[in-house]
Amino acid sequence: MNAPHRLAVLVDSCLLPTVSGSGDRLPDWILHGLERGTPGAAVDAGCAAAARRAARALRAALPGALAGHTGPRPAVDGTAAAAELVASGANLHLGVRPDPAPGATGAFVTGLQAHGVAAALGPFTGAGGLRPFAEGLAAGVRAIAVGHAPAPGGDGRPAVLSPAAVTGTLRGELGFSGAVMSDALDAPAVVEGWGVPGAAVLAWIAGVDLVRLGPRSGSGVREAIHAAAARAVTDGDLPLARLEEAAERVARLRRWASEPRTPVAARRPVTRDA
Repeated sequence: MNAPHRLAVLVDSCLLPTVSGSGDRLPDWILHGLERGTPGAAVDAGCAAAARRAARALRAALPGALAGHTGPRPAVDGTAAAAELVASGANLHLGVRPDPAPGATGAFVTGLQAHGVAAALGPFTGAGGLRPFAEGLAAGVRAIAVGHAPAPGGDGRPAVLSPAAVTGTLRGELGFSGAVMSDALDAPAVVEGWGVPGAAVLAWIAGVDLVRLGPRSGSGVREAIHAAAARAVTDGDLPLARLEEAAERVARLRRWASEPRTPVAARRPVTRDA
């Protein structure tokens, strides 16, 4: 595989586009990305039936794809949330919010992931209390989503673009080794300051693994991200090894989320000899 093609595959492997609407066919630009390594998509659908159709189309194009969803509202416990998400075809909960009540975040993550739905806990900014995130880590949370709010003690840039927040606090202080995601990069606070392509590159440099593209992103944005990443690699700002590391973490997340699992209620209890 030549170097430009390898870079293109790595970039696609670290992008999570958003599927909008209720059609049974995915947009061509998303299909092309799935053929090149994109691990799945977030599903932005107005009802459960539409979400199921989008998830079916996604898995028809890529068996074992990540199918992200923001989860049920109002909030329910992790087991109930997992049941609803599984019914809609999702295997990645994009909207797991940290709960300040002691033990609540860990319990939610445990209940959710016991049913094979990966939790993306966030938004993480490095500010405020870190206890819910520490609880999530102790419960084995598979992903953490970094948000758009400014990182503490920085230059005002969003946490998702801050090496201090991602590599320093999340990776270093908390010791998280799973997949780090971005919140959707088409938020005004990001677009107005850096544009989606520039923000994607800065997020990877900061230590983010999986860049989430919002529903307003399309084929032109994907192509611009590829061009921005190529420039950053050529200039030495974005090491290829950083993208390789990110792609491997995303691949681990996808493998975990696509593993077949026995429903929790059907599992036999573990017995020990007296």
